[in-house]
Amino acid sequence: MKNIKNKIISIIIGLIIIIFLSIFFSYKILDVPMGLTSDENALGYNAVLLSRTYHDENGRFLPVFVLSNNGTDWKQPVTQYYIAILFKIFSPSIFLLRFSSVIITIICTFLIYKFSKTEYSKKLSVFATILFLTTPLIMIQSHMGLDNIMPIPFTIIWLFCLFLYNKKHQTKLLVISAISLGITFYTYKGMRAIFPIWYLLSLIYLIKPKKWIKPFFVFSLFSLPFLLISPILDHFYGGAIFGGATIKIDSIYNFMYPYLSSFDPTFLFIKGDDLLFHSTGIHGMFLISTLPLFLLGIYYSIFKNKNSRFLLAVFFLAPLLYGTVGSIHRASRLMCLIPIYTLICTNGIEFIKIKTKKIYPLIIICFSLLIALNYINFIYYYYSTYAKLTQSIVGDLNEYLSFKELKQESQELNLTPYVAQNISNKFYESIYFPNGINRINQDITPPNKSILLTNREVVSGMQNIKAPILYYQIQKK
Repeated sequence: MKNIKNKIISIIIGLIIIIFLSIFFSYKILDVPMGLTSDENALGYNAVLLSRTYHDENGRFLPVFVLSNNGTDWKQPVTQYYIAILFKIFSPSIFLLRFSSVIITIICTFLIYKFSKTEYSKKLSVFATILFLTTPLIMIQSHMGLDNIMPIPFTIIWLFCLFLYNKKHQTKLLVISAISLGITFYTYKGMRAIFPIWYLLSLIYLIKPKKWIKPFFVFSLFSLPFLLISPILDHFYGGAIFGGATIKIDSIYNFMYPYLSSFDPTFLFIKGDDLLFHSTGIHGMFLISTLPLFLLGIYYSIFKNKNSRFLLAVFFLAPLLYGTVGSIHRASRLMCLIPIYTLICTNGIEFIKIKTKKIYPLIIICFSLLIALNYINFIYYYYSTYAKLTQSIVGDLNEYLSFKELKQESQELNLTPYVAQNISNKFYESIYFPNGINRINQDITPPNKSILLTNREVVSGMQNIKAPILYYQIQKK
């Protein structure tokens, strides 16, 4: 009876947390950033098509990769089909496109807490989870319908099951760990360079006297196929695996610079990503208030145990091959490191607890206040200054609202909708006009019983309905 009661309480607490995180991370989700990036548009448009017709914008039936952005970019299958499934279950919308990342954030929250509980006390597990949630890049990416955030849940599962296997020696845990690592290869293009390093580190972790052959075989059997199939996929989807990047090492200096730049403190804790909409420009990938915990965590992890030393290796060796493609100061490509960073910081807290037993509560209070103030400063800037900065880069959603208004007016007035030839956004159109929409030359007046979205204030023979939209006008006849 007591166990049933505890389970009910746990479920209620879990639901409360889900509701809170959903509200917190979806607040102003359509206002910050103010507009959609080209990648969001491409992912959203193809997700609509795949959810309705099972074909992408190029007419391919359920392709592994989707070629988008006028044939310049291949979209990765995990995120593309994840969003398509959401659109299939629910109806396509801009909100759902972006809320898809909030769902991933919530899943990661429970995963990181569950993982932490196997390594730390319950209180430290809560602290690790809070550290994860207050990472600036988590908030930034949770407001964008992109694939940058997708490696995180699979990274946690890979580590979680690998550590559990080391304790319980259950083959199924090793299989899950291997598959999760393999899936990361297709979550985000940046993981192509990280996967080989993490695969080799996993094998080293599994080394035990006289007991390494079976784990090596099982882990390789379920993880390597994801890598080995890539040349075949690249044959059918030319450029999809490495995105046209040229892999080269012209000098040791040029190779080491991108790698070492990944750990530049000014990049990690102050400036952040070189692309402005992936960073505020004054708040780094991680909160600067967590830097002391990270440094202490590094020191303690060296001596603590095998798992902690493995985390250090995973963190600091992950971007080693970025030197082959010249990726510099791109925090959005390093999001898989966020859960590992939070665990190293948690090791720092554990070290403080061991060394300062009497004043430990006071130190924790001080760090909690610093982190809270740092995060509040980030949030304030994010919803104010950062929001305005994004408009100059990605515009706003007023064009989307124009298509929404056109749909509503055409239904209410029972008129056939038309769009001027010079106005085009395939994603917005696909949301509200699943069967397509009539297009008409800018200089031509549509027939009777029609309604037109145009940038002309006056159209001969038509009446401007003065719709509450920006940029365009809606005329009826």
